Amino acid sequence: MPVQYRPLNEANLTDLVCCPGGLELAGKEFTGRLNRVTEWHQARLREGMRGLVAYDQKTPRGFVEYAPADVAPFPIEAPGACVLLCFHWAGTQPEDPQHLAEERRMIEAAIADAHQEFTGMAALGWNHPTHYPIVLLCELAFREVARDEPIALLWLPFRDGVEEPTLARPQFRPRDLRARGVLAIDQAWSARCPYSVHFAERMRNVVSAHPDRERIDLRQYRIDTRGEAERLAASPWDWGWTYLNGEEISLFQYGGDTWREEIARRVASLPGSSAA
Repeated sequence: MPVQYRPLNEANLTDLVCCPGGLELAGKEFTGRLNRVTEWHQARLREGMRGLVAYDQKTPRGFVEYAPADVAPFPIEAPGACVLLCFHWAGTQPEDPQHLAEERRMIEAAIADAHQEFTGMAALGWNHPTHYPIVLLCELAFREVARDEPIALLWLPFRDGVEEPTLARPQFRPRDLRARGVLAIDQAWSARCPYSVHFAERMRNVVSAHPDRERIDLRQYRIDTRGEAERLAASPWDWGWTYLNGEEISLFQYGGDTWREEIARRVASLPGSSAA
């Protein structure tokens, strides 16, 4: 039986693979209040977000979401167009090409769904083989209009003569408190994703347990809405950035206790530290 697509709505939100009970979360340990993911989707649906849920043999396996550009929680200016928000096919290994093939089909279905109402579809692609890959979107006739490594702003016009989208200018500036002997941690997160909820909670736990807690200034910024995406836009744009005294780091590179160890190392290297 071929994969079937059904419109995303309040009634089938529980079928989303990234919401509590979904396939993406099965067998994994998460911290934080994951029902925020469902709440995020409910709020965005009320704002005009659209989407499709993919069912394989009646099992919800994937989804694709897009929204009118004027409400999409990305810092993309594209009047009259829509913005591709998220797409994911769950249950395969990251290196398994099946998920890319299925994600391509889901995006094609979303394009067909959006074609009559909007002037085009904008998207942010990543210079990565499996994470929102630029090459996948280009194969679907998107064209690159701007690059800010590792992301690219991509555009698929549905009409002739439509103006290309643009990225809003970055607004956020991370803090650097080394001169005060303090580690400034600026971390963005979003309730749209269980991994983001997990990493934000994990950061709070690591900082609160540090023996020199008073030497760490943690600020977390929630990016859930369009206004927040514009106000907290960084370069390159992402809704899950983390800065340690102004240096951007990737949380995905720290597994197990290495995140705790990295923060401890940076605190110990601060001016005034006995270990510095």
